[in-house]
Amino acid sequence: MGLDFTRVLCPVDMSGFSLEALRLAVKMAGATDATLDLLHVIEDPLDELYLLALTQIDPVLFDSYRDEPKRHAKFRRTTEEHAEVLLKQFCRDHVQRMSRVRYHVRSGDPLEKILEVAEDCMSDLIVLATHGRTGVKRLLIGNVAEKVVRHAPCPVLTVKPGAFNRPRAQQKPEMIPGVSVGKLDANG
Repeated sequence: MGLDFTRVLCPVDMSGFSLEALRLAVKMAGATDATLDLLHVIEDPLDELYLLALTQIDPVLFDSYRDEPKRHAKFRRTTEEHAEVLLKQFCRDHVQRMSRVRYHVRSGDPLEKILEVAEDCMSDLIVLATHGRTGVKRLLIGNVAEKVVRHAPCPVLTVKPGAFNRPRAQQKPEMIPGVSVGKLDANG
């Protein structure tokens, strides 16, 4: 049985951890010429990731968010638009050779949105990091990643921190019948 993935979903939170998952998702999607769906979920629109840029873009909008709950929808839309730009910038160098990449930005609970997008896109593989921007502080493998593994409608490949920093296994020499592989001296 081959790995015939047609839709690979990679949720990213724009951390170094999710960058490692992105790199693997690109390899998996590229190996099967699959569409790569990249998802960023905004759990908190007041997160520092968006806040600095939004207050520079439109400080009045930010002040109105705090003062007038009716304007939350406009603030959320602006945050989502900005997050899509950040998502494209974050992924650009890794996906530029991919023929089919789609970007998704959602607001809400990360688990719910990952599962929702996996269903909507009919993903047949999800590749995600075991830890997020909060790192060990929140232990996402005990939270979002673990729950995605348990509830996803498709296989899930989790990528732990440092997965690409470990030494690679050396390839064993090819065995040729009748030839002994041993230590050679200077005379051969």
